[in-house]
Amino acid sequence: MMAGRRDPRRTTGPWTRTRSRVGMLTEGLVLAVMVLAVTVILRPGADTAHAEAEPARAEAVADAGAERLEGVARVIDGDTLDVGGVRVRLHGIDAFERDQMCDRPQGPWACGAAATRALKSRAEGRRLACEVLDTDRYGRKVSRCEREGVDVAEALVAGGLALAYRRYSRDYVDEELAAEAGGAGAWNGSFDRPEQWRRAS
Repeated sequence: MMAGRRDPRRTTGPWTRTRSRVGMLTEGLVLAVMVLAVTVILRPGADTAHAEAEPARAEAVADAGAERLEGVARVIDGDTLDVGGVRVRLHGIDAFERDQMCDRPQGPWACGAAATRALKSRAEGRRLACEVLDTDRYGRKVSRCEREGVDVAEALVAGGLALAYRRYSRDYVDEELAAEAGGAGAWNGSFDRPEQWRRAS
């Protein structure tokens, strides 16, 4: 190589340093634009807000191998409800049917409608946590359900608006005996057991 001639392959000098700075600034600008685009795309919009306003769907919750459901309840009758869209039959009780009438000293009364109203007052539109124990022949999840730790079926039996379903469980027998002794609800008169009423209907 002749002295005094510049090697065209040389990469040092002020021009190269300037070009490196420009390259870094360009890369930084591109990166900033990409981050901004991702932020705009992922920002919650009207659809997200609408979804959050909808009733909670049923969520399967792992609990030491037991199947659980959690969701907002919609009452069907005195012992049947939807929990986040999943049809649930309350375990261990048999409530008077929606159209069922019972007798008391003052005359007939709509004990079935009263049972439905009682469950609505405890569960309708509220978030329930249900332990699934079985699935019945209609595909309903037979469950023990609680609202804020309170068993929603227990109060129905204690109020004389549902009976302990002894064929399947003895969980609520004590509450039924107390309701009978106190003349609560349908125990203040006479009635057909819900399963008898269903067979006759």
